[in-house]
Amino acid sequence: MSTFVFAKFTIHDPAGYERYVALATPIFIREKVIIHASDNAPYPLSPNMKADKVVLLEFRDQSHYQHFFTQADYMEAAKIRDAASTISATMFKRFKIPSS
Repeated sequence: MSTFVFAKFTIHDPAGYERYVALATPIFIREKVIIHASDNAPYPLSPNMKADKVVLLEFRDQSHYQHFFTQADYMEAAKIRDAASTISATMFKRFKIPSS
């Protein structure tokens, strides 16, 4: 079952964050991670949801998620991301309507 990640970012080093994007995007493509949304101007619906950027990712399953985040090249890119931004993220599963 698909595993999703929703992340919101506060970016304090835009040039550094763009470097992360340039390094990470080919890795997302190579690893077949689906990027459902990436917005640099999200509109908050509640006060604690303020962010400079939000992203919604889909992984095939939990194993795919774990594999992706342990790739050496992604881990290096993530160091750049972490230096350039503050991230808050959550992982969740696809909703499946119960059968009656």
